[in-house]
Amino acid sequence: MELVTIGKILNAVGLRGEVKVFVITDFPSKRFKKGQRVFLSFENSQEYFETIIAASRKSQDRYILTFENMTVIENVQKYVGCLILIDKKAENLPKDFYYHSDLVGCAVIDESNQVIGRVSKVEDYPAHRTLRISRDEGSDVLIPFINVFIKGVNIDKKEIVVHIIEGMLWR
Repeated sequence: MELVTIGKILNAVGLRGEVKVFVITDFPSKRFKKGQRVFLSFENSQEYFETIIAASRKSQDRYILTFENMTVIENVQKYVGCLILIDKKAENLPKDFYYHSDLVGCAVIDESNQVIGRVSKVEDYPAHRTLRISRDEGSDVLIPFINVFIKGVNIDKKEIVVHIIEGMLWR
């Protein structure tokens, strides 16, 4: 089973076992719905705890969740800082949507087939996602993951074709 991150528990809310979640998914209303099976795990840990979302509500740009069998603050405090994960195979993504883990490691090439580097990380910003490209020579490059710059993604070949504008690649 391959797990993908959909959120991170920021802190406990109130006394009834609710947690505030930082959202790391394009489909929060679907992923954080009541009855959804999720896994809780600390970053860089191979151990995880399986649970079910008992209740969910949106609060500004975050979600407030309650998990089954965790109805008091003492039950959830130990999970503050945990990632919330789902089984990758449980859902199919719509066209032109990708899991971050599928993009990391992809070769990034420009429209003239010149290799720029490899995706080392996908960073989430309020405006849009950004690819951090590691290069053999020079510093990392940030390329917004938007249609203006991303011309093609081939997960099977592990390639991303990008449009480069003047000044984007600092030396």
